[in-house]
Amino acid sequence: MRTIVALIFLLAAPALSLADVPDVKFGGQSYHPGPEYQGDAAGGSDFAAVEFTLDGETVDDWTKLFAFHDYAGLDAEPAAAAATVRKTVLEQYKDASVAITDVVGSDEAILDFLTYDPKRDVMEFDIFKYARAPDGGLIALQFAQRFPAGDFDKKAFPALRTRLVDEMVRTNVAPAQTYFATKGKS
Repeated sequence: MRTIVALIFLLAAPALSLADVPDVKFGGQSYHPGPEYQGDAAGGSDFAAVEFTLDGETVDDWTKLFAFHDYAGLDAEPAAAAATVRKTVLEQYKDASVAITDVVGSDEAILDFLTYDPKRDVMEFDIFKYARAPDGGLIALQFAQRFPAGDFDKKAFPALRTRLVDEMVRTNVAPAQTYFATKGKS
């Protein structure tokens, strides 16, 4: 869940002004930029993020979300970052379904997980794609989708998971790298 990543990396995240952020297309839908955040991440590295939502949704009330994350100065390999977040997810959500996928022919790694939030009776599916930033640190792309637990289709989910993870494998991290490079981050 988005909050898990915040617990791991984000210590302080004041919103930045939104400026010239392009829309993102994923899963056949267009996501529009919302707030930008910056702060300090664990280990003393800089953190920045920009979140994208569908028309009519906000970062406070979304069914699907896309995000760019920048961990400038975080000296970790993409696979190690995915493994660290995997461990944290499993510590917080013992019954979570978690998988790590290496992106063949690159040093990118993908982490995906399905969790249940009993307080809101919601299932949440998250996919993170970690890659090295050109000037050091890490970049991550994130896709998240929420399902009311009563509407969650267990039989249809494996096909949805496969389709979305495959799409994330094919999704280029360059727009996020370029975005943060122009912001003076990576």
